[in-house]
Amino acid sequence: MQAEAIKYPWAEELEKTVVNSLTTSFGLDFLLFKDKEGGDVDTVHNVRKGVWSTDQEKQRYEQQEGYDKDVAAAYHEHKNYIDTGKEDKKLQGQGKLHDSYRGRTMESKHDERNLDHVISAKEIHGDAGRVLAELDGVELANQSSNLQSTHATINKSKNSTPIDDYLNKLPGILNARKETQAKDQQLLTSMKRDTPKQQQKARELEDKIRKNNETIKQLESIDPDEMRKRDAAARSPYNQQINFEYYTSSKFLKQTAKASSLAGLKMGTRQMLGMVLAEVWFELRQQIPAIFEKNKKNFDFGKFIEGVKETLQGIWRRVQARFKDFLISFKDGAFAGVLGSATTTLFNIFATTQKAGIKIIREIWGHLVKAIKLIIFNPDQLSFVDLCKAVVSVLSVAVSTVVGSIVYVQMLPLCSFPFGSELAAFLGALVTGIVTLGMNYFLLYSSVAQKLWTFVESIMPHADTVKKFQAINAELDRYLIELSRLEFNLDADELERFSFELAACNDEIQRGMLLKEEVAKRGIELPYEMGNTESTRKWLASLTK
Repeated sequence: MQAEAIKYPWAEELEKTVVNSLTTSFGLDFLLFKDKEGGDVDTVHNVRKGVWSTDQEKQRYEQQEGYDKDVAAAYHEHKNYIDTGKEDKKLQGQGKLHDSYRGRTMESKHDERNLDHVISAKEIHGDAGRVLAELDGVELANQSSNLQSTHATINKSKNSTPIDDYLNKLPGILNARKETQAKDQQLLTSMKRDTPKQQQKARELEDKIRKNNETIKQLESIDPDEMRKRDAAARSPYNQQINFEYYTSSKFLKQTAKASSLAGLKMGTRQMLGMVLAEVWFELRQQIPAIFEKNKKNFDFGKFIEGVKETLQGIWRRVQARFKDFLISFKDGAFAGVLGSATTTLFNIFATTQKAGIKIIREIWGHLVKAIKLIIFNPDQLSFVDLCKAVVSVLSVAVSTVVGSIVYVQMLPLCSFPFGSELAAFLGALVTGIVTLGMNYFLLYSSVAQKLWTFVESIMPHADTVKKFQAINAELDRYLIELSRLEFNLDADELERFSFELAACNDEIQRGMLLKEEVAKRGIELPYEMGNTESTRKWLASLTK
């Protein structure tokens, strides 16, 4: 393994990886991409967290009318709200009205009923997701799925608080009321009742204690599990409507298409310019020492200019020679940019991506596109094992770039001094190069990897068949070389006539007959009988024994 490590071109590979990383991921990336938390497309999840991708949508939300008395009246005067209240009143009188907050049927005489918005009108009116989807809050709040009759005490206690938050506060509310109740009870016991005024105060305190007892009783009757189920039953259709309305809207699709197109253009440009800059560097690296060597003892301005001219010409030749590669790099980069942007938007539907996460997604797609192209098209017609090695090599670069990107992001806050960001970029590129080198060597060239790849090749289907055909091809090549050395005793006219006759044949049968006649005519001995399929098969089989 030590011998293999010595043979491995560590310095050359490290330079290549670091230069490519510097000119793409860590050099041009921060110039072309302005990553921000939440990406470039507004999502319902993000705006509810206060993370906006566009100023236009943020301003529209901030400029909407506040939840004042007039707005609240509109929510409570909706036709379905009024009709539901009337219907629930009838059901309560019949003893058929179910209170999901308490998991019981409401009594017609003793339960003071209120109709509650499960998701409060105030919460719906201020929901950034609803505003983003441009849906009417009054209509959403007064759907039957969001209306629930319950005891007035519970409705007033809950007010506009979301149910999860309310249930979390409920134990504290109950404890506070019980403490107040105990103090009032103690005060009542010590109160004098000698005068009418003292008796009046005692009766008022007794009434307060009675009402507080009733409130405690009703609050203790709440079934938290049932209340949460009712909340989920209301929020599920509410969120579904908002998500469907927004994510199928032309506004979202246009934003996504615009962001993906720009990301594709920027990524393609980054990859192409990165390759150009890398070629420029490699040419300069070769020519600058040569120019210095020529002029270090006796400087000649003419020779210096000539050297610069040759360097520029060399750069131009390099760029011309790889022009097709630059176009392919742009196309692959553009495709990766589009996929990276789309993936970021998809992630933001469920969770808010950070700046570093957006960069990592982009870098991963940049290398995944290369790997997918290798697997699907296999442009170099590699064998299965060699193709696997090529894919592993690309993926190892992807992993290394992710590690380098993490280092870069962690180093940026520490490098707040002049040229600190450039230093952070260099460290990120250096880490990328070192990790790439280590992974490539271990996965492809180490003794352990060699044994593994050999084993994979041995268990591949048709491995023996491939080897047999390789042996057959080698043997055929040998026979063809020997035949080419034979003296056919043909003059120029005969050779020309034979070539014309061979070219005039319309199919393989005619060619075979012509060749058979010529072989018989020249007395050439073949190891098989021409025209006899069985004889040919036996000869081919004998080559592999």
